[in-house]
Amino acid sequence: MRIHSIANISFGYNKELNEKVNNKLKYAKGNKELAKTLLDMNNLCNSTEDRLREAEKDKKQNLVEMYSSLFIPLKPIVADQLEYRFPLLNYRKTELEGYKNELESRKINDEYHWLREISEELELDEEFSDFKDIDSTPLSDNQNMVSSDKTAATPLIKTSAKEPGANYVEKFEPNEYSPKGFSSLGGMNQVKDVLYDKLIYPIKNPEMAKLDELEYGKKASRGEMFYGPPGCGKTSVMEALAMESGLPMYKLKISKAGSEYINKSSSNVQKAFNYVANIAAETGKPVLFVMDEMESMTRKRRGSENGAEDDKLVSTLLQIIEDARGKNVIILGATNCYNILDDAIKSRFEDKIYIGLPDDDTRRAVLKLLLNKRTKGRDLAANDQELTKVVNLTRGFSNRDLTILTDKASLIARNDNRRNITADDFIIPVKENVNMKVKEDIYKDNQTRPTIGFSRQ
Repeated sequence: MRIHSIANISFGYNKELNEKVNNKLKYAKGNKELAKTLLDMNNLCNSTEDRLREAEKDKKQNLVEMYSSLFIPLKPIVADQLEYRFPLLNYRKTELEGYKNELESRKINDEYHWLREISEELELDEEFSDFKDIDSTPLSDNQNMVSSDKTAATPLIKTSAKEPGANYVEKFEPNEYSPKGFSSLGGMNQVKDVLYDKLIYPIKNPEMAKLDELEYGKKASRGEMFYGPPGCGKTSVMEALAMESGLPMYKLKISKAGSEYINKSSSNVQKAFNYVANIAAETGKPVLFVMDEMESMTRKRRGSENGAEDDKLVSTLLQIIEDARGKNVIILGATNCYNILDDAIKSRFEDKIYIGLPDDDTRRAVLKLLLNKRTKGRDLAANDQELTKVVNLTRGFSNRDLTILTDKASLIARNDNRRNITADDFIIPVKENVNMKVKEDIYKDNQTRPTIGFSRQ
């Protein structure tokens, strides 16, 4: 986070508005204990913001981060309650406008800055609240509400229109290009066998699964880790698993859940998991929860610059994986950078499945599929001898690369009097894109499985 000077700039929470709020809370009728708690929370929030601003002015980065980690989660809670208790004050809207105006006036362009973060949180809380309402009676005060001495002691929270965590996940919705199931994956027999035995079989044969656990201690998987070079099919495997099993699948939106503020990322990820777990509880069947690009969340803990948050996030993920089976959630992790993952995270996944470059048979199947989609490529797809030349020529390329090479070869044929695509058309694209070849060794660990590839049929 870049420190911005706030010398000679007078911003902050609206003092006049907060004085009105505190007066209302001091003299509120009804639930006195509730009013006192809200008053203390508001004063704590404001004093923390004062300290945060002073630390920023003095360029004390460690204090900025510490106070931010306290202020960012607290302010939306206070705003949520005050907005509900005293709706005529428009508390949230007024405070939000103040922070936005300050952000614009100070010309802060940082992607992550506490002013930007609190503005986003206050906007988010207008639609998503993290709390549930058990108290439906607003606090009254001497100025605008009728007293209700019969109000029982109640929590500080109220219901939202949408569950917390929904904003941090994305549901998998298959389209025409999605795999239809395991039959869409050419080869990859080891992957299919493991996933069928650990996931599909227990779902389709619950009684036998219970017997397996009773007699042999064999439990259904709580999570699977897929790793290997980019473009080799990790996402397709997970989508095929969802289609084969018939289970709903939700993907963690890392870019949305991530934050540089201590406890914020871990809190968001926990909310996402709780949301998915609630779906599993409501439907009564397992839910797949995908955590792609896990290297961005679970790097080895080595006291990095953002070490406190990294450690907290890793600890949260470890607990989530532990809780997954009991919550009827199956964690699917994926990474291109297996070697930099935290060791404890690796150990929590029962199977680490390496998905590497496609072998000859897989490349043949992928190339056939790609060529058959083009009327000018169907003769080549049907000619085994000529297709074998392309298969040999493209050794070392990923499945994604094969699409690029086929597109380039097709353009060569088109520009040459719109003739049919031939094996020779692949020679120039392969030479020009040889740098795309993957050095597979850097993606493997010392105990990797044999290389496995895939194709869609």
